[in-house]
Amino acid sequence: MAERIVSMHAAHRSGNEVIDGFLSRPTAGGERPAIVLVHGYRGLDDGQRTVTRRFAQEGFVCLSPDLFHGKTYHTLEECALKKTSLDIPRAVNNIVDSVPYLRKLPWVGNKKVVVLGFCMGGGLALYALAQSKTFAAGVIYYQSMFPDPEDLKSISAPLLCHFGTADPGTTKTEIAMFRDSLDRFKKKYEIEMYEGAGHAFLNNPQSKSAANRDAAEKSVTRTAKWLRKILV
Repeated sequence: MAERIVSMHAAHRSGNEVIDGFLSRPTAGGERPAIVLVHGYRGLDDGQRTVTRRFAQEGFVCLSPDLFHGKTYHTLEECALKKTSLDIPRAVNNIVDSVPYLRKLPWVGNKKVVVLGFCMGGGLALYALAQSKTFAAGVIYYQSMFPDPEDLKSISAPLLCHFGTADPGTTKTEIAMFRDSLDRFKKKYEIEMYEGAGHAFLNNPQSKSAANRDAAEKSVTRTAKWLRKILV
C-alpha cells in the first residue's frame, strides 16, 4: 500500500551556490533512507516531480536537485544542446552536496542515502558514485551520458540498472559495453531489461506505450524491493 506523502520546494548549498530542488517524503514519522533523484535533460519538470512522489510513496525521502537552475527544456534540439553543454563537475558536486542537507533533516538523519538517475542523470549518477563514497547504492535508468570505462573503476556501491530493449538512445551495444566494463572491474551490479520499452519509460508520464507503462511499474517495484534489501 502506498504511503501518504507530502511534497515541497527544497534547497541546499553547494560551494558558493544554492541549489533549488523538489522534496517528497512519507508523512509518517521516523527516519527513512533517502534517494537523490537526478533528472534527465529536460530538467526538473513535472515528470521528474511525479517520479519523486512515486518513490516517496514507497517509503523513501526523495530529493530531486535542480541542476538546470530553474530552467526546463522541451524540444529535442534544446534538450540535446543543454546536455552536451553541461558543466559535468559542477553538476556532480551539486548532487554529492545534497547529502549533507538530507542528513540535517529529522526524516533522514543517519539513514543510508542512494543516488538514482534518469537518462543524462543516469550518467551523472555514475560520476557521483565514482567521486563520492557517501552513497550506499546506485540505481541507473537508461543512461544517455556514458562515462569513460576508467571512470567506473572507483565505484564501490552496488548498482541496479534498468534498460528498455527498444531504446534508440541507450542502445544494446552501449549496454553491452557498460556490462563489460562493470565485469572487468568486478563491480557488484544487476541489469534489468524490459522488452519493448523505449527511452524515458519511467520519467516521461506522457508515454502512450503499454510496454513503457509496464516497464515503469515493474522497475519501481523492483527498485524499491532491491533498496529495502540493500539499505538494511
